[in-house]
Amino acid sequence: MELKFRLLDHPFYRSWSEGKVSISKLSEYGKSYVELISYMPELWKSITEDLNVRNETSARIIEDETRHIALWTKWIEKLPEAENSPSLKQIIDEISEMSPSARLGALQSFEMQQPEVAQTKKEGLIKHYGFLAEDLDYFDEHLNEIHHINFGLNLANTVCNKEEFESGLQKGSELFYHSLDAFVEC
Repeated sequence: MELKFRLLDHPFYRSWSEGKVSISKLSEYGKSYVELISYMPELWKSITEDLNVRNETSARIIEDETRHIALWTKWIEKLPEAENSPSLKQIIDEISEMSPSARLGALQSFEMQQPEVAQTKKEGLIKHYGFLAEDLDYFDEHLNEIHHINFGLNLANTVCNKEEFESGLQKGSELFYHSLDAFVEC
């Protein structure tokens, strides 16, 4: 599955890995992304319910995503209070309105990039922003997203409309990519 829009290709993440994002922009990003991170358990739940897949794995993934909210909050608490935090509601609404198969595709476009993105962000936070590894449990959790990725792929291959999944995959990659536009400094 080749994505048209890869998160690590976005100028914001490239700047982050180089230590060129200001602390204020990092704070804005952290605060804004609480909205998206908080949506993830709901997104997984809606997909599994709408696809009629309720099992131990789906319950564990929803629980993981719920736990991730506190882990996200832990690292952003080390940043100064954000003066501005753009809303990601438009992206959330657009994904929510997709068919279940397309929603899974959109989510999968995010999940499949998480290990690489988490590694890059964690390294940048430690190297350039003075974070300690113990403050960054959120990123450690996402280094090993293989069970989320594999579960999504299994659903895609067994219960999804393939065309809708692929369409959602590409649209999701575009939405998540452009969600970072608000944090690029001129």
